[in-house]
Amino acid sequence: MPAIVRWSKMSILLGALVVGLLVAAPAGAAKPTGSAVEDDNFTPLVARVQHAPEPVRGGDGREHLAYELLVTNVALFPPRPVTVRKIVTLADGRPAATLAGAKLTELMEPFGVVDEKTPRTTIAPGGTAKVLMDFTYPAGHKPPRRLSQVIVASPTRAGSVELSRFPAAPTRVVDRPAPIIAPPLRGPGWVVVNGCCDANTSHRRSLLPDNGALYEGERFAIDFAQMTSEGRIAEGSNKVLGNYPFYGDEVISSTAGRVVGIVDRLPDRPVDFELPPGTAADAGGNHVVVDMGGGRYVFYGHLMPGSVRVRVGQRVTVGQTLGLLGSSGNSNAPHLHFQLMDGPTPLGAEGLPFRFSAFTAEGTLTNFPQFFVLGAKAKLADAPRGPRRAELPLNLQVVDFGP
Repeated sequence: MPAIVRWSKMSILLGALVVGLLVAAPAGAAKPTGSAVEDDNFTPLVARVQHAPEPVRGGDGREHLAYELLVTNVALFPPRPVTVRKIVTLADGRPAATLAGAKLTELMEPFGVVDEKTPRTTIAPGGTAKVLMDFTYPAGHKPPRRLSQVIVASPTRAGSVELSRFPAAPTRVVDRPAPIIAPPLRGPGWVVVNGCCDANTSHRRSLLPDNGALYEGERFAIDFAQMTSEGRIAEGSNKVLGNYPFYGDEVISSTAGRVVGIVDRLPDRPVDFELPPGTAADAGGNHVVVDMGGGRYVFYGHLMPGSVRVRVGQRVTVGQTLGLLGSSGNSNAPHLHFQLMDGPTPLGAEGLPFRFSAFTAEGTLTNFPQFFVLGAKAKLADAPRGPRRAELPLNLQVVDFGP
């Protein structure tokens, strides 16, 4: 009774109604004859989309709509853990894709401490989980105007008033073309580390609280690391910064625009594959932020200390050197963190899609942990290969940006 009393002025009446429903009404009961609107229904979960998706053509030749679901366990009758069994995506009201099984387990995780023993698809009472969604469709087709989901949860007990299959998380689709920009680096062998779209990478799951709000600034972000001509990450031990041949490479502006943010005071970190937590302000290390216009900002992170060659307020041109690739901030080893976003700070903004004007696909890395952490020789899958234009290279693709 106390929980019901706290609801509202209607609590006593609603409490009596619920008692009756618990006894008499099966879950998913039919609508009253002649009903003009959808009935009210209790559900054990509620969900919303973090940020309305925007289409981008990926390096696989398909259009991608990458977004995140935030799913909260609000079960009342009774409060209990709830497991998500399946999520069906509807495009303009029609079933178009299903996320279930091992892929759902990979792309869903609760907020908080997550390890190998954490039930990925089960949400504790009052808890929230994120689900990393990637809806794709053929290149050249128009995107749907709206997406929505149907969530299928663990069955409720007999006679429950809560549905186990229910609609959730409708969202509009922002139909604007992802900008075509120049690459921020030169040369072959650049590995797209932590890239988009359908893998549970550190960028893709990076929904972070910043100044009291939740953002996914790294939705389309890429960590660029370059392999040698022999297919390795370093020449000699990969525990030494100076053994990474691309350490100190020029980072060049992908767009024209105005510099709105700079940090150039942080030391490069020694190679460390188990980083301790750091502050949000220092996570991006030494960096440059360029306002490219149209509500879009470009972030170049983890630069060498003292290497930034531009100043706040300066206008920059495509191909202009901004600084040198380093390993400052939240960095395991040398790499360039690159992203587009809708605000001037990397964590307090939403990540936006982009396409590189041209690159050559050199295959897809299949042994990333061994390659990056252990220094093993890269193993590449053949597809995709060849020249690509106006596409976003996807997670673990290897690309040549040319001279």
